[in-house]
Amino acid sequence: MAEKKQKRPAEAISGLYGAIPHAVMDGNAFKGASHPAKSLLFELMRQHSGKNNGHLQLSFAWLQSRGWKSRDVIQRARDEIIERGLLIQTRQGGLNIGASRYAVTWLKISNFVGLEIQGKDYHPGAWGFMDTLPIAKQNAPTSPPNGKGNTGSRYSPRPPAGTGEALAVP
Repeated sequence: MAEKKQKRPAEAISGLYGAIPHAVMDGNAFKGASHPAKSLLFELMRQHSGKNNGHLQLSFAWLQSRGWKSRDVIQRARDEIIERGLLIQTRQGGLNIGASRYAVTWLKISNFVGLEIQGKDYHPGAWGFMDTLPIAKQNAPTSPPNGKGNTGSRYSPRPPAGTGEALAVP
């Protein structure tokens, strides 16, 4: 009897890919993250091979080759995704010991060799503990504190007070 050939799904993927579950992407920890933080998370998932969670790294040289230009943006994004529970540091790096290592918290760590945490210390799913979206930072007011001064729009056809007469706009 001939074997039945299994049909491939229409949208099958060949090669490696980084998967982020919908539950994570729909969670407050991910939804409330800044764009740089989300982008950095995608860069981390680019490194994931299916068996190296906990050994992911964010070295500036590697990120620079991927288009990142600012160490400050990288550090702020890293700190944000750690604070949101999407990422955990598994080994502290430094001079002559290599880059720090990280794990995404929706996956298990299968290999603890070379890491500074133990299996009993790692709890997947920390991203789910963020109950509410953080309050957005408010920008400083654009008008002068005394209420006087030029508060008009720079795109207004009317010039600010004291610069002459307004031109007629056709």
